[in-house]
Order: sequence, then structure tokens, then C-alpha cells
Amino acid sequence: MNNSKELNVFYVPDSMEFTQVQSKTVITKDRTYVLKFPVITGEELRGIIQQVQRNRDQYLSTLSVTDIVKKIDLAVQKWLDPDYPLRKLAESLIPVLTGYDEEMVRLQVKRYIRTFRKKDLLRFLDEEFDQPAMLDEFRPRKSGGMSRAFGPRTIFHVFSGNVPGVQVWSLIMGILVKSGNIGKTSMAEPLFPVLFTESLAEVDKKLAETIAILPWKGGTDELEEPAIEKCEAVIVYGSNETVEKLRIKVPLHKKFLSYGHKISFAYIGKEALTSDLYYETIKKLAEDMSIYDQQSCLSPQTIYVEEGGAISAKQFAQMLGAELERYHKKRPRARLTNEESMAIQRARSRYQLESLQHENVSVLSSQTDTSWTVIYHKETGFEGSPLNRFVHVFSVESEESVFTAIRPYQPYLQSCGLAVSPDRLFSLANQLGAYGVNRISSIGEMNQAKPGWHHDGGFNLLDLVRMTDIEMNVEQNVERYDTDFE
Repeated sequence: MNNSKELNVFYVPDSMEFTQVQSKTVITKDRTYVLKFPVITGEELRGIIQQVQRNRDQYLSTLSVTDIVKKIDLAVQKWLDPDYPLRKLAESLIPVLTGYDEEMVRLQVKRYIRTFRKKDLLRFLDEEFDQPAMLDEFRPRKSGGMSRAFGPRTIFHVFSGNVPGVQVWSLIMGILVKSGNIGKTSMAEPLFPVLFTESLAEVDKKLAETIAILPWKGGTDELEEPAIEKCEAVIVYGSNETVEKLRIKVPLHKKFLSYGHKISFAYIGKEALTSDLYYETIKKLAEDMSIYDQQSCLSPQTIYVEEGGAISAKQFAQMLGAELERYHKKRPRARLTNEESMAIQRARSRYQLESLQHENVSVLSSQTDTSWTVIYHKETGFEGSPLNRFVHVFSVESEESVFTAIRPYQPYLQSCGLAVSPDRLFSLANQLGAYGVNRISSIGEMNQAKPGWHHDGGFNLLDLVRMTDIEMNVEQNVERYDTDFE
């Protein structure tokens, strides 16, 4: 029997109430859910932010960073239990909301939540602060004097909905620097940050009361303006267009962190294409480009394949297509909008026309739909992708040809999945870094960024805090004012 259950896809402090609530019905294989979300005014949002700030001032700001890490870890441990009700709810609803394969969501949620365990958060803090305790108190500097780090009183997060879980990363950053957090979610996936906040509430209700998660339509000035006005920092995830529209609204004196459009690629050396390794290499890359259908900026859109291995770059492209077909049968791609399908069809048609005119291009694709596409290029270049399991494979005769190809795209480069011999790692990494790549990962792990990675080449917590220094001579001079001074 498919019974119905109401579910809030928002979270606000208990003292807040709404006069108008809308709903959206979502049907899973086991139950019908009525998702409830408020229709709020700018004035109501100001009240929510003020309450979050009061709760933050009275509680979160008084906690030590060690205590905060312990509380986050307790919530994370709940999610590591396969039978935890909120995890089961996420695994049931997120595939329906996003269209992603159910098994893919289950695996990725499990992998992702592990990155926030206590040991990983401590490593993350140590990566950015010589002394994480400077988030609690003034700590001595090696050069003399003392320093303390202060996080924003409140952070306004603008979340995208294409990659489940990224919202939780942003919220945890805010909590670690002792900020109140206002999260604006997308109705494409408004659930995960709400469920995680509810987990925090099970651990420590007062901590959860320093968070508000609300969905509303992007570009709603009535809500964006008070959120920007009342918060000291803004973090935006989304397209470059979304980022720029918000950037111009944020005053210069406020911190603005943005994570817009980025492109990742893979570089496969001939060492990874020996007779005993090439199939494993292909299998790993098929997964890298299939997880969340390339919606993550960490997924490869282009693969550079060196000639000279046991298989040629063209054979690699053919075998990658066969592997993507197998992967699609195991974990089907999400259903696309008409616009997304047309983008793939247009791109396919363009390269099919090129293939008729030149032998340098070949189109390999699923026969009855747009579930996967591989474009093989004999000459090294660089091409973007309409995503949704659409990739370019370029034949590579020399490293320099790759650097020449990626140079014009330097502002947009993100990760490189690298498979080469040890003696080439650092020389290639130096070149890739110089051309804008900010993360080099193993193939098969391109979507699994590790705690403390420098997102888009910058810091995470350090970019949010401001430092206050007490100079060494101040420490010395105040001794004169001690009534017991000798």
C-alpha cells in the first residue's frame, strides 16, 4: 500500500512559524511524500536570520572547535549506519528528486558522508590552521605576538541542486568557524541539507538552531537582498551566470566565495595502457564520468590518451563506449529534460558531420537514446561537453600538445585525473599546475575530493575568517601597567 507522509524540506529555529506553506508531491516505490516548504517574505527572512544570529551568539560562539568537531562526528556516525532512518529517507527520495540511479546515490552518499568523520575534520583543520585552537582564543605566533581567527557572524549559502551532498560540506565549513548559517536550496534537491541538520538536532538541538535551510526561486530579490544585507559572508555554488548575478549585489566589505563553472579532464599515459592495465583504466574512467552524470565539476569532460600503449587512442575510445554501455545497464543515467537531450543531439550531429568530412573525428554513441557519447579526435585539442555522459577522447603524441590545448581554458580548469609512471608525476603536475589545474587525482577517484583539498585552488576555512593580531611589543608593554610591576 502506497501511504502518504508529509515531510518538511526546510529547517528553521523552533521559535519561527510560517503563515503560508506550499507542497509538492513525490512518489517513491514505497510511499507518497508530500514535501512541505514555506512561502516567505523578506521580513520573515530577516526575522529568521536575526534568530539564527542570536542562537549563534549565545551558544555556537561559546563552543570550542574541538567540541564542535565531536558534535559533527556524532551526527556523521548516525549516517554511517545503513539502517539510520534519515539515511534511508535520503536514499529513497534523492533518486526520485534528481533522477539519479538509486544504487549510485546510495554509494555516493555513503562515500561522501565519511569525509566528515572526526579524524577527517581534524586533518582538515590542521591543513588550514597551524593551530586550530586560534578559532577559540589568541594563540602565540612563531614570529612573536598572538593571533586569533574570527569567522563571520552569519553566512548566506546559495546551493545548487545538481550534486547531492555539496550543501553539507558548505554548512560544516560554516559551523567549524562558528558562524550562523542560512542556506538557500534548490527545489531540484532541497532534502540532504535539511536531513543532515535534523541529525545535528538529534545530537545537539542548540547547535541545529544556529542553522536555517530554506528553498526559494533563485533571483528573488525580496529574499536575496535581506540575506546579503544581514549576513557577513556569501558562498555561492552554481553556474557562472548565477555567481555573477549575486556577486554584483554583495558589498566589497563582505566576504564572497564562489564555486562556478569548472572543467576537469583526464591524462592517460601509455604506462596505464599496458595489456594488463588498460581495461582497469577504462573501467575507472567510465565511472568517473558516469557518477552524477558529469554534473560535478570534478567529472572529466575530456580524456587525453597517449599513443604507444597496448591499445591506440581510437581503440581506447571504442572500448570506453562499450564500458559506458555496460555501466548504463547497471546504473542508468537520469532522465533528461528536452533541452538537455537536444544539446546532446546537436553536439552529436556536429561531430557526425565533421566525421563525414574528416577521418580525424569519430562518433561512438548509444544506438537508441542519448545515454552515452564518446567523440574520438585524432588531433589533440580541447572540447567542452553537454554533460550527461558525453566525453571527448583526444589522441596524444606529445605532452606539449596537451598544454597548448588547455592553455586558453586556464580560468576554468579544475581537476586532472592522472595515470602516468612515477618518474613523470611531478614534471607533469608542475606543468598542469602552471596552466591552472588545482587538483590532481587518481583516475577512478576524480569525484572523491579529500578533506582539506584546495577547492578551486583556494583555501576553505581560511578564506572565511579574519585574523586579529596582538603584536609582540603590546605583550611586553602591558606588563608596565600591572599594579605589581617590578
